[in-house]
Amino acid sequence: MHIMDLNTTGINEIYWRMLWKYSKDNNLEKIKILLDSVSPLQIKCKKWLVNELSQLPVPEPINIQLFGGWYGYPLIDFLRDRFDIGLLENIDIDKSAIKICRNINSSLKLNELVYKTRVDDVSNPGRIDICTQLVINTSSEHMPDLPVLIKDKKYNKNCIFALQSNNMFHLEEHINCVHNVEELESKSGLRDILYSGTLEMPNGYERYMVIGLQ
Repeated sequence: MHIMDLNTTGINEIYWRMLWKYSKDNNLEKIKILLDSVSPLQIKCKKWLVNELSQLPVPEPINIQLFGGWYGYPLIDFLRDRFDIGLLENIDIDKSAIKICRNINSSLKLNELVYKTRVDDVSNPGRIDICTQLVINTSSEHMPDLPVLIKDKKYNKNCIFALQSNNMFHLEEHINCVHNVEELESKSGLRDILYSGTLEMPNGYERYMVIGLQ
């Protein structure tokens, strides 16, 4: 391979291509958001989630839904590394985020019948809800509590829910933060807690995670 073909930035080549595209469009705001999605803190939180899930007796192949999954990556990459994916659906209300997720899926040549995307409010029922075995919401601070989100949806009683939130109340877009992991447990409405924990963040805030059954 010619040296000029190498990506020496240290960024995943597909992510780098997305950044390059928006740099050519002079879309600095989009570049900032994309960079945030692969920031060291985002990576740390997503790896924490996947590491804890891998300690649990989850079925494989596993069917997964991402609530407010944003671009889907790098979380989808981490999940693919650890689990045999039967079906994965990224649901987000942001059309541009879902478009990027689809582009990355296509670049990776992933089967579109397995790696699905949906532009929608996560509280709206979907066709694959009942066969979903794991629901992941790493954006709980951006939306109502889990019982509100799933009140009109039908999930299998053995479906696992993995939720992350934080105590960063100062951000306007954070409409539903919590003060500690115990509060997240309480607001989740989960009857059987399989894991709960706190991750100290270098900016002085905390990230909380709860995994359990409905």
